[in-house]
Amino acid sequence: MRKVVLSLALPAVVSNLLYTFQNIVDTIMLGHYKEPQISLSAVGIGGMLYFLMFPLIMGITTGGVALIARRWGERKYEEARRIFEELYTLLILIAVPIAFFAIFFGWTLPVALGAEKSVVEQAYRYIMGVFLFYPFAVFLAVYHSSIRAAGNTRIPMLVDLLANSWNVVWNYILIFGHFGFPELGVMGAGIATGSSYLVGSIFYLFLQKKHKLPVAPSLLSRTRLRKDTVIRLFKIGIPAGVERGMWSLTSFIYTALIIAVAGSLGYASFQVGLKAESLAYMPGFGFSIAATTLVGQYLGEGNPDKARRAAIEAAKMCAIFMGITGGMMVLIPNYLAAIFTDDVNIIHLASLYLFLMGFTEPALGVLFTLAGGMRGAGYTTMPMVINLTGLMGIRLGLAVLFAYPLGLGLLGVWLGMFVETFVRGLWMFLEFHRGKWAQVKV
Repeated sequence: MRKVVLSLALPAVVSNLLYTFQNIVDTIMLGHYKEPQISLSAVGIGGMLYFLMFPLIMGITTGGVALIARRWGERKYEEARRIFEELYTLLILIAVPIAFFAIFFGWTLPVALGAEKSVVEQAYRYIMGVFLFYPFAVFLAVYHSSIRAAGNTRIPMLVDLLANSWNVVWNYILIFGHFGFPELGVMGAGIATGSSYLVGSIFYLFLQKKHKLPVAPSLLSRTRLRKDTVIRLFKIGIPAGVERGMWSLTSFIYTALIIAVAGSLGYASFQVGLKAESLAYMPGFGFSIAATTLVGQYLGEGNPDKARRAAIEAAKMCAIFMGITGGMMVLIPNYLAAIFTDDVNIIHLASLYLFLMGFTEPALGVLFTLAGGMRGAGYTTMPMVINLTGLMGIRLGLAVLFAYPLGLGLLGVWLGMFVETFVRGLWMFLEFHRGKWAQVKV
């Protein structure tokens, strides 16, 4: 079982490594660009709008993953392909109006957060650069998820290698204006990121034409969406979408709280801390993907015990990997923060964040992986409840309590995150242990 988990998890970990590396390079470049407090804050807020717009997409995609993995385990390969096709059609239709909305009204988010004028201007430029390519981001998300649900994580890894390499190169060119191109700063980072989605989509189309994909939709199919499939996608996906939306809303509130407590310096430090911490997330998301795929497929085979063992094994390995990276955050937080910026004030505050969060990484790994396993079974309601209660109730409640009545300021905000992660990890473990996820029919 360990070999099976690793065969799926490691390519997914590499994909996340590539994505994380791309984000780290973005942050390093902008951290050394003019006025890093403004640049880093602008990209952080612009990225937040991207994730605010993604919950519905990722929620429905989660429903598609559960259905495709279950049908794949049942060896109903044509039905899995048809679900992929319907998922693709539905989400592209949703993505286009979202892109138009963000391009024309994206400036409202940084204004609502109370960001200073220069941050608002730069954030909107980043938003326009990214959302010009938003439908291609959705294309990538659907293909990545569906192909992984069919048990192949290597192809998404190769696509990510190409797309993220493109992003890094064009970040360097467009942010600073090298090789005769204009210096676009934050907007250049947005265009580089957005165009990488286009490049990844083109590569997928090439692989599909060469019949290299285990499952693929007919892109020009005129087959109508089946009502029962759409209903099942939404039934499984709505709780997952609400959960994703809650993550985005929590980020929105947290950002407003950090800006209120410590201004753009505090938020820039938070962004540096998050980017450095993302090194620890790589195994978390990789093993979560493995658990999602294997639980869905083994339940399709009619073997819930095997599904349970796969999720537990993935959680164990994830906790070990994340514990190692968390140890680095505890031992050398200042060195990690200094990779991203020369600003001593940002480094000091980011180091404090990393030191605290380093202790939480093993619990976070168990939380990620077991939640992924339950979603693979189509059991999305309780992970939503746990994350909603933990993030919106416990985390924010403690953050406000520590920051204001107890007078701990920015440290109090981060202590709220510290305590809540352990509570939510334990709750997710107990819910998985109950076993109700194994009884879901999809």
